[in-house]
This record gives sequence, C-alpha cells and structure tokens, in this order.
Amino acid sequence: MVSAGIAGAGCTGALIVIIALRVNKAHCTEPPEHFLLQENHECHYVNGTQQARYVERVIWGQQEICYYDSDVGYYVARTEEGRRIAEYRNRLEYLSFLWASVEKFCSYSYRRFKSVAMDRKVKPKIKIYPMKTESSHPHNLLVCSVTRFYPSDIRVKWLKNGQEHTGNVVSSELLPNGDWTFQMHVKLEMVPRRGDVYACQVDHISLQTPMTLQWEVQTYSAKSKMIAGIVSLVLGLMLIVVGLVLYLKNGEGCSWPAAAQSWDADMQSGISTTHLLEDCS
Repeated sequence: MVSAGIAGAGCTGALIVIIALRVNKAHCTEPPEHFLLQENHECHYVNGTQQARYVERVIWGQQEICYYDSDVGYYVARTEEGRRIAEYRNRLEYLSFLWASVEKFCSYSYRRFKSVAMDRKVKPKIKIYPMKTESSHPHNLLVCSVTRFYPSDIRVKWLKNGQEHTGNVVSSELLPNGDWTFQMHVKLEMVPRRGDVYACQVDHISLQTPMTLQWEVQTYSAKSKMIAGIVSLVLGLMLIVVGLVLYLKNGEGCSWPAAAQSWDADMQSGISTTHLLEDCS
C-alpha cells in the first residue's frame, strides 16, 4: 500500500504565509547585488482542530538558514548566517513576543481559511492503463493514475484476485496540480495470465468507502476471439440486409427461392450483388 500526504499536515494541510524582507545588516553579511531573504510562516493544524504547530523558516536565496518550531520552542540554525539570526532572535524578549503571537496568528488563520483549506474535500478520479515495456522484458506495467483529489493525504494499493499485492509496486511523488488538488501514479509490474483480475483501491477522506477500479487480463487468444466474433456479427448483419432487399424485390417478379439460389451461385462465382439485383428487376 502506498500512502502520501504533506508532511506534518495531518488531513488538513498547512497554511503558509511568505514574507520577503530586506537584509538587516546588524546580523547579516553584506548582501550581493541581487538577493532575496524571505520568511515562511506555517500553521500545521492537527486532525482538523485549532490545535496548531507553528513553523517559521528563514530562507536566504534558495537555502533555509534557520527555523523556529513551536514544538522546539526556539530558533535552530542551519548555516553560519542562520546562526547569527538565531542568536539574535533567541533572546527572551523576542521569544516571549513570538509565543504570544503564535496562538493569535494561527487561530485567526484557522477561522479565516477554514472553509477553503480545512473543510474542502475533492473526490479522486481513478484510471488504470497498461504501459509498454521493452519487448525483451517478461513483465508488463499497469499504472493506476489517481488525480484531482484534496486534501493530499491518500492511500493507494493494488489488489490481485481480491488480495493485496505489495510486490513490484512503485509510486510517484505526490504532485500538486496548481489548483489546490493533487495527483499521484502507482505502477505495478506484473506477468499477465488469463483470468487474473487486478484492481486499484483508493482510500481518501472524501470517500465514505474505498474506491476500487478493476482491470482484467486479456490474452492475445481472448482478443482474437473477440475480434472474430465482431467480424462474424458484421457479416451476419450484411446478409440480413441483402436478404431483406431480395425479399422486397420479390414483390416485383423475382421469387425468393430463385433469388436465394442466384445469390448462392453468385457468391461462389464471385459475381457482384449488383448483377443479382439487376436479374430481379
């Protein structure tokens, strides 16, 4: 079984506020000509409640240099530049202000965005399709594509003949679609055998019960029989149409037995149906 979700977000996700700042030279080195110092403020709500874990990240360029975690209670440095910021902010008066502000910030954000981020649930869409492999490879690949779901926490597993199949299963990363929904793809390496039934089962908070989509192995022989059946059906319909035409023409002086005999003879000799109809006219 494959499970995915945003780390630390529970079933509700995280509210992230990004603030771009100029460098304070009191605790940073001289900046280059082009730079970006930013802070990410995150409220991670637990199981849909207002109980929150607050995380603040200080990022220089594209690197996190220090962070604050309410579960830790103080700033932790990741780089030398981050150490200077952490030392400056770990003063008691700064931390006291932060501790008092965290609850207000996360509580306000919870009330403000609850209907958008917390209560919103979108059911996933499932599709199974085979993927081509190298001709020398003895196995085939089945892909279970799960898309358009929210929130991000989801569990996907493959079933073979009703039993969970865990071997040779590879999952993609959880991918955002850019519209507050997500997608992921779980591949199963399998050897197709006639009669085997594979199924992709998805469990998500938006579903009352897990959603299951089946895929049955069809061998080359089975496909050939199906094609032969379709061809036979088409030919049969053609014969019925021709017979109906002959029957209708019978009212104009051509008897059905004669028409049928003429049809059989012409079919054997390769004469077209146009000639037959001319004889009955």
